[in-house]
Amino acid sequence: MTAGETSAVSGAGGAVGVTAGKGAGTGGAMRISGGVGTASTGGAVVVASGVGSATSSGAVSVSSADAGTSGVSGGMTLATGSASAGDSGSVGISTGSATGGAGGAISVAVGTGNTGTGGGITMTA
Repeated sequence: MTAGETSAVSGAGGAVGVTAGKGAGTGGAMRISGGVGTASTGGAVVVASGVGSATSSGAVSVSSADAGTSGVSGGMTLATGSASAGDSGSVGISTGSATGGAGGAISVAVGTGNTGTGGGITMTA
């Protein structure tokens, strides 16, 4: 699936939107997955912003929606799969280098709450 392009100086390229269906109960789920590699490596999934040839690249945002009037907001998991024979995959979080400016920051924060104990951060090597 590819959106249209333009050569106009200030024109924007076409947008692509994919939305799961609305449900009277639960909304439709969305899954993006790489293909199975029966005799070799499975297909990769890449999510990347667009290049800004003359200015900034696009941002990438991954988030769960706010909760309704009752309930909790959706959780998020960033994880690699397990391995039965060999190493499991690693997770890397990094910012890019900068020439003529500051490198990007990394922020890890726990949200605030008004009842009970605050959330925690656990890091284990």
